[in-house]
Amino acid sequence: MMQIRPGIHWVGVRDPDLEVFDVIIPTEYGTTYNSYLIEAQEPALVDGVKKEFEDEWFAQLEEKINLADLRHLIVNHTEPDHSGSIKELLRRAPHLIVHGTRPALQFLTEQVNMDFNKRIVGENDVLDLGNRRLRFIMAPFMHWPDTMWSYLEGEGVLFTCDGFGSHFCFPEGRILASQQEVDFTGAVEYYFEKIMGPFKTKVREALPKLEGLELDLIATGHGPILNTDVDRFIRLYHEWSRTGQQGERKRIVIAYASAYGHTKRMAELIAEGAAGHPQVDVVLMDAARADPEVVEQAVSSFDALIVGSPTINADAVYPIWRVLEAVSAINAKGKAAAVFGNYGWSGEAVALLEERLEKMRLVVGHPPLKVRFGLTSEDEERCRAMGATVAESIT
Repeated sequence: MMQIRPGIHWVGVRDPDLEVFDVIIPTEYGTTYNSYLIEAQEPALVDGVKKEFEDEWFAQLEEKINLADLRHLIVNHTEPDHSGSIKELLRRAPHLIVHGTRPALQFLTEQVNMDFNKRIVGENDVLDLGNRRLRFIMAPFMHWPDTMWSYLEGEGVLFTCDGFGSHFCFPEGRILASQQEVDFTGAVEYYFEKIMGPFKTKVREALPKLEGLELDLIATGHGPILNTDVDRFIRLYHEWSRTGQQGERKRIVIAYASAYGHTKRMAELIAEGAAGHPQVDVVLMDAARADPEVVEQAVSSFDALIVGSPTINADAVYPIWRVLEAVSAINAKGKAAAVFGNYGWSGEAVALLEERLEKMRLVVGHPPLKVRFGLTSEDEERCRAMGATVAESIT
């Protein structure tokens, strides 16, 4: 436990040994699960912690307040790393009023499977704690549909849960950004890429709501509390969430894997056709040889995605499936896509890839292109035409 402002206490827990978050995200520096106690005439608790740490959490919390005196629980986000301890909290303090968005309270109800006192809040609704006031700011899909921020009016404190956070387990007792001995900006950026990256448009919709607010401290759900450089981190979120703007050059990513060179040749010809458009940049990538981070970076932002694979054992090959795994279906929804491939027997890869892209809600506007064994001059021209047609469709 640590006081971060007069009457505001961090009652979170450290998880320095966490190596992987949400099954797929390596966490080199571990993480923290931040929770906050606001002292007031009607005391409030902001967010919970992961269930595995609830005993430590309760020990800290009860060191500062008798749970019978706690009046409100603010649930900014209900992912289990922030809500896992709440069921036990409600069992011990059934009088609490839980404040959250409609989705948050729905999710929480299905997590705890018990009745509790609840209040659905909306944009700019206020909770009066007697001598303090919390105002709620809706931030859906940062990074769950339930997300909101809680602003302590007149004190410059914003509780953001996952927003502006980082998987960076600070040394014991060094909860504030100003206390860190190393620059953790890279950890904040990594967290943004992995957690917020699929929701860049939602980030950009939420950020303007911070304009005009007095902000001296951002109390995050993970990692150090931002008590310095607050404006810089907000600017970085603007920068990191930036997507292609009207009038800018368009970007086509062509990813392929090739067993005997035929699919590679098709990819090169498609790239040649697309590159002929003056407003288009083409990224040509051999997915079988590219580093996973290179793949992720390549597909993090595009206007059109073209993928190609040979057919092996009646399927597309793994490197191309890996490319599609790296694509954010949320950011890619409605964008142009096309599929090509070479085969010798049955050629199922192309249809399977097309089906997957359509399920991800990309628009496969160009007919799939399949070539059996060696390319004829007519096949080569069809490849160039595919590239040119896709380029034209996005400009």
